[in-house]
Amino acid sequence: MSLRKLHRWNAGLLGAFLLFHLGNHLVILGGIDAHLAVMEGLRGIYRILPLELAIFALFFIQILLGLIMVWRGGKPQSGWAWAQVLSGTYLAFFLLQHLGAILVTRAMYPELSTNSYWAASVVSRAPAVFYFAPYYFLAWLALFTHIACALRFRAFDRPARPWHFALPGLGGLLGLAVVAGLMASFADLPPAYVDYVDGLFFGGAAGE
Repeated sequence: MSLRKLHRWNAGLLGAFLLFHLGNHLVILGGIDAHLAVMEGLRGIYRILPLELAIFALFFIQILLGLIMVWRGGKPQSGWAWAQVLSGTYLAFFLLQHLGAILVTRAMYPELSTNSYWAASVVSRAPAVFYFAPYYFLAWLALFTHIACALRFRAFDRPARPWHFALPGLGGLLGLAVVAGLMASFADLPPAYVDYVDGLFFGGAAGE
């Protein structure tokens, strides 16, 4: 099986998790309580240890396959190819940082749940917000752009459809909505998460 086909099959396996995970993020538009309730229900499934380990493994395999394909592919030859490479590279960067941050937080701050309060804490104040607001927004934009490119290349002998161009815009709009939802929730940020972000970015000690 070629790397491209393996990358596609691996993406399909991750698709079910991402559908629920990203859908859960959109629930934050209905309020933090609704979002946390849905998250706890989903975690009862995907945090079963063997399943969670499999999900982490699939993500790291997807990142590795994608980076190998970028390395071997040479210089992109079209706008769609550039969009695919750039969006995929950003997704690899985002996932390595995001998954790494989850694992580090669990190890160093076991009392904290890596839930919406955890995500909201880093967009709760400057200077962290200037990095993490674009970081989350660009993840949504890159994901939908990458999907649009994959679908476009599957039918590359035919003209691009309007929805090929609309998908990145939809991802950008959803990204803005989720970031806005996270920023709206920091007014109710529990003290433990305030201490956490202070310890990371402002020299305080978590838990003080």
